[in-house]
Amino acid sequence: MISGRYFQQTLFSMLSSGRPPLAVALLAVSVTLGVTPAHSRTYIEAVDHKNLRVCADGNLMPYSNKKQEGFENKIAALLAKKLGRPLVYEWYPAVSPKFVRDTLGLKKCDVIIGVSAGTKSVLHTNPYYRTGYVMVVPKDSGIKARGLDDPEMANLKIGVVAGSQPSRLVAKYDLLDKMRSYVLRFDTRKKSIGKLMIQDLKEGLTDVVLMFGPKAAYHTREEELDAELIPIKSLDNHENRMDFLITIGVRIGEQNWKRTLNKLIKENQDEITAILEEYGVPLMKIKKGRRRRDKTSEETSQK
Repeated sequence: MISGRYFQQTLFSMLSSGRPPLAVALLAVSVTLGVTPAHSRTYIEAVDHKNLRVCADGNLMPYSNKKQEGFENKIAALLAKKLGRPLVYEWYPAVSPKFVRDTLGLKKCDVIIGVSAGTKSVLHTNPYYRTGYVMVVPKDSGIKARGLDDPEMANLKIGVVAGSQPSRLVAKYDLLDKMRSYVLRFDTRKKSIGKLMIQDLKEGLTDVVLMFGPKAAYHTREEELDAELIPIKSLDNHENRMDFLITIGVRIGEQNWKRTLNKLIKENQDEITAILEEYGVPLMKIKKGRRRRDKTSEETSQK
């Protein structure tokens, strides 16, 4: 409620400044109805309680596609079932910098199933898995290196997405001249960079490739490449961070909806983990405690 003193001071200021009578009348009405100033107003949530509305890319396996074959599709279906609501999708290319704004921001949906913790444009649920970048090494290659700091890496051709987290480590260890680069942003409706990277690895154009774990697991299976996925160690929690907590993203301010989803995640974590394991997602233990916000979460698309 607006206090009487606040009302008197504001009314005097408005009258003294020659404000239109309508503006003065609206202030009086707001006090009568108990309307509070914007900065202290309770946020009105825009969640659809009849459907589970999900924002997703229609062609970004292993995460999602329009046939609902991805592991995020399966997780969304599980949550919809537990909520007792039909599952409805808003399809939009996830690689677009406008993805959150044009979907969640425009209230076309209410959740993004997979978001890196620390991304500022959404409100995060508790994380439901942790994964990271891996080095993909064919098992029949004879390569012994288990990290980018290994001297053997200086003699290998390294496939990596330009501008991704691992590309910074490639530069850090002076391996840029060994790097075969791939584009960071691309139209998922026309091509798959992950698939191309594994195909190049099979054909010998590269000796190892550095990829985000879920995509590496999926594309090595699809291309029938028997390979070892070696986790890349984080050197810090900023530019050289290689592992990420993954959450469900909701609109900023929708705390009640976030709490509902947190409860669902907690109650169904075993089923969620089983879905991830079915797709071969390299899982890491979720460490307890708060993690410092990482600027790279906003800058780099993990998908």
